[in-house]
Amino acid sequence: MESSDLGAKNVRPTPAPADFRAAVRAARFGALASVELARYELSLRRHAPEARRALLRDARRRVATRLLTTLGVKVDGEGGDETPRARLIVANHRAALDIGVLLTRVDAVFLSRADLAEWPLLGRMARHAGTVFVDRASQASGANAIRAIRRRLAEGDSVVVFPEGSTFAGDAVQPFKPGAFAAARGLDVDIVPVGLAYPSGVEYVGVDFVTHLRTVAARRTTPVGLVVGEPFRAEGRTAALAERAEHEVRELVVRARRRLAPIE
Repeated sequence: MESSDLGAKNVRPTPAPADFRAAVRAARFGALASVELARYELSLRRHAPEARRALLRDARRRVATRLLTTLGVKVDGEGGDETPRARLIVANHRAALDIGVLLTRVDAVFLSRADLAEWPLLGRMARHAGTVFVDRASQASGANAIRAIRRRLAEGDSVVVFPEGSTFAGDAVQPFKPGAFAAARGLDVDIVPVGLAYPSGVEYVGVDFVTHLRTVAARRTTPVGLVVGEPFRAEGRTAALAERAEHEVRELVVRARRRLAPIE
């Protein structure tokens, strides 16, 4: 065997740029999340209980923005003016990024899958953020979540839900489940529809979270189109509220896609 052949076999292949980028960004994501979690927990000890609401509001937006930047996510958004009124914010659900993307435009707690509470690091962050957890396979958990949403809204908090009930690929908006609308019905709150659009291939569908995160991190950039619609009152039949919200989100997704089209 020639020495040149032996040397060639001992040469390790150079990682592809996308693989290297994904590894670096994923490591930065984990490090940043750890630092921000520690920073927030230390801040809790230094602030009086009455100041913690403002502390949480600032932390949610700051952490979301920094984590998205670390992953190369760029949000092109429209609308989303802050208001002291409690709001039920409803959006189509496409990626694990949705929560961070929405936090760049609104201050709210989220309804999320129950098992997230047990995830290392992110689960702890979600609990600090006031997330309402629900096991969609359990009727009892669903009923408890509806009561929790109603209580949060009555206390003046805004709540984000994804009424499709899961993540889906593409722009087609799936039928909205009525539970969250039942929670808001009759309260002095607004319902705010939001449309989200992503490039093809970054949907959180059929893969685990780590694979999804690596897919996003491997891209040079991931543009996200976001359009916040006009609020409407939570008055009338639950089914009618869900139907109206679904229709408006569907139209907002079209507008979000248009914002995304020039940079895809």
